[in-house]
Amino acid sequence: MSSCVHHKKILERGFSLVELLVTIAIIATVSSIAALNISQWRVKSGVEAQLKQMMSDISELRVRALTMKLRHSITFNASSYVFKSYSTDDQPLTGGTVIPTGTHSVAYRLKDKNNAYYDGSAPYEVDARGMLVGSKASVFLDYNGTASTDCLTLHTVRVNPGKKNAAGDTCNDQ
Repeated sequence: MSSCVHHKKILERGFSLVELLVTIAIIATVSSIAALNISQWRVKSGVEAQLKQMMSDISELRVRALTMKLRHSITFNASSYVFKSYSTDDQPLTGGTVIPTGTHSVAYRLKDKNNAYYDGSAPYEVDARGMLVGSKASVFLDYNGTASTDCLTLHTVRVNPGKKNAAGDTCNDQ
């Protein structure tokens, strides 16, 4: 008789339907939270990657201007930025030749300090010494999230990433 009781206890082991449903609900909740976090992380990393690429491209343009001893320009549009070179020191920046691999499309649209999209009407000049001519410029990405950087400031001799302030008109660069 004792072997029948033992056999019955083995058959009664297992999970109830309620236990299984609770476990599935917990797994579904944790999975949905993880999926949301991954999505936000991908957007933030895309913003930061675009800024790093822009910094690299602008630094490369400065080195090119310095080594070739030619003026260059950076023109920002809402969805791209373009690099040109100039053969003379004539003012203003007219004409110019788009350098090879000088047109760069962007995923996040570009804005100026007035929160308006760039329209390509005002190029920024880089002289033959690789220095930005005129006052500093700020470029903001059309992004309202929590990325660690979402703007660039072009200074005379450097490019700094930063975080825009609450009003969106100043790039607090490092």
